[in-house]
Amino acid sequence: MLPAPSRWWAALAGAIFALLPDVDYFFIFWDRLAFIRYHRGFTHSLLALLLFALAGALLGRYLGGPRWFKPLFILGLAVLGSHLLLDLATSYGTQVLSPFSRRRFSLDWIFILDPYFTALLVAGAIAALSLPLWGPRLGAWCMAAAAVYLLVCASYHHQALDLARRIFQDAKPGVQTVAALPQPFSCRRWQLIAAGPGEIQQAFVQLPFEAGLGLGSLEGKAAPVPVTRNQACPTPASPYQAPGQLTIQTWNAAPAAATVFSPEAGAILASFLEFARFPLLCRAGSQGSEQLMEWRDLRFSVPGRAFPFVLQLRLDAQGRVQHWLIGRRG
Repeated sequence: MLPAPSRWWAALAGAIFALLPDVDYFFIFWDRLAFIRYHRGFTHSLLALLLFALAGALLGRYLGGPRWFKPLFILGLAVLGSHLLLDLATSYGTQVLSPFSRRRFSLDWIFILDPYFTALLVAGAIAALSLPLWGPRLGAWCMAAAAVYLLVCASYHHQALDLARRIFQDAKPGVQTVAALPQPFSCRRWQLIAAGPGEIQQAFVQLPFEAGLGLGSLEGKAAPVPVTRNQACPTPASPYQAPGQLTIQTWNAAPAAATVFSPEAGAILASFLEFARFPLLCRAGSQGSEQLMEWRDLRFSVPGRAFPFVLQLRLDAQGRVQHWLIGRRG
């Protein structure tokens, strides 16, 4: 859709630009710890955006002549900027200020994979490439529709976050952190979550259609019923409920004895806790002379599904690592 000497070569360059930040995904083939430490790190930063766009423009100038430098630089900025924006819109967290800061930023508007949003962009790309006359215009309309969808999700998030602040304030005064996190396959479904000392509270809500348009009011509709889960931390079982029929699940941290961690064990745990937004020690016990500890990040909780980010550590009596893994657990 952007002006360039060749639409097809520009489309290919745009696809390459779109994939460049996710080269850090290949850390998953090294180990899961490297993946959570580096994915959406430097390659997703504002500095990398400029470097990638400039490198692509220089390569285009070398291969196709000076006429390609400016179009590819503008294309790189647009594509890489949209990549960063869409990653920020999820709840995973993106280190946009890397390498100057490892802080992860997130808007919590859409789930990591949103089929409806993706379908709009794919339809626009196909139309823009296959229809020479009307294609770019249809592509622009599809992009506009995707932008409207994103704003509707942002509106639902605002309503869900406001509801979360009210119900958790009523249920447990002094809550430290409150968030509304998107759920898959619907911009109306949200996980309401709050972290306090030694516990995490959680509820799953399905907002009414009119909430996304800012119509109606959820004021006074929350009626939480506390339910305490056991220490084994099973997968969330509560279905999505209406704002006036919410069930709050309370996840209590497992009691942990004073533990000495070796430098290796401490580094593994520190990396996980830096990544995890709502970490909880779910299990802490001994097996003979060894200690088994398990942490879960409740940020990606989905009713009836296994947790995708779970850390297990098995330590000897001196706190040295005997075995560790990060993976999906039910």
